[in-house]
Amino acid sequence: MKRALLVLSALVLSSASLAATVAQVKKKGVLVLGTDPTFAPFEFKGPGGEVQGFDIDIARALAKDLGVRLEVRSVGFGALMPQAVTSGRVDMAMSGITITPERAKVVSFSAPYYRSAQVFIVRGGNPGKFTWPGDVKGKTIGVQANTTGQYAAGDLLKPKGATIKVYDDFAAGLADLRAGRIAALIGDAPTVADLQKRLPGQYAKAGQDLTAEDYGMVFAKGSDLAAAANRTLARLRASGEYQQLLNKWIVQK
Repeated sequence: MKRALLVLSALVLSSASLAATVAQVKKKGVLVLGTDPTFAPFEFKGPGGEVQGFDIDIARALAKDLGVRLEVRSVGFGALMPQAVTSGRVDMAMSGITITPERAKVVSFSAPYYRSAQVFIVRGGNPGKFTWPGDVKGKTIGVQANTTGQYAAGDLLKPKGATIKVYDDFAAGLADLRAGRIAALIGDAPTVADLQKRLPGQYAKAGQDLTAEDYGMVFAKGSDLAAAANRTLARLRASGEYQQLLNKWIVQK
């Protein structure tokens, strides 16, 4: 998603020396993916506790192309971006991570693999009659911490008189939305579609999109795994497998 980043010079200096390479990954026989599995349909825990989703299948395709197995590690987003990547704790990260110039100073991104947007999620029927653009003065808007949604809310909504409530956990924001404690919750467009599919009538999208953004796979700065990821993305698109994954995981509108 998404997800803001403080650019620290120390991380820039350290990331190059800790960058996992294709050769290193092949030598150890495993590609370690870090993800925050709270972002359906991109990454979430299935009934048996296994992490699954659109991002996971793409990472699995990369591991297959490298001839190694994929290991998925659940990492909270605050620790995932960028610390888990720059420290070498994981070889790569996928968690609906938006490509931004600030982040690109610290990590290496693959080519974009999904076009998304930050949107407003409201209760079914929109009882608060929330709209955007519109009068948000006095409205409380929820955002998840360290996300591009939080950035956009601070830049666009707060100056117009909205109160921004920050949640460490997206589910906590949804709980407050259900209870009517906030007027809307900012999230990624596919999340709304997934909620509407799983919980018919409970949630809806309101108003215009707040931002548009591209997701990318994340690697330590300078890692040649980024180029390998681009080759995998090109293969998936050419073979039709990418579209199959979209059909499998993403509710298409």
